Amino acid sequence: MNKDKSFLQKTATVCGKLSFVVAAISAVFLYLKSQELGMDHAVSASFLASMFFFTFVGALLLYIGNANIPSFKPDDAPDT
Repeated sequence: MNKDKSFLQKTATVCGKLSFVVAAISAVFLYLKSQELGMDHAVSASFLASMFFFTFVGALLLYIGNANIPSFKPDDAPDT
């Protein structure tokens, strides 16, 4: 079994980390706007929704990027 990660898994890992960064930025803006406008405002709700979305997308992409996916190429089959 090939232990090297494919290009798409490496891309998923990078995008997952980037999603966590965007979630952190959304959390900062959520804090700032909730202090200014209150949590009942639509802008605060949208930042809360984007923080939630990017957090779980990042978790899913990191899970996919770290998965041990076997190669299904016929050339990589072990000789028996």
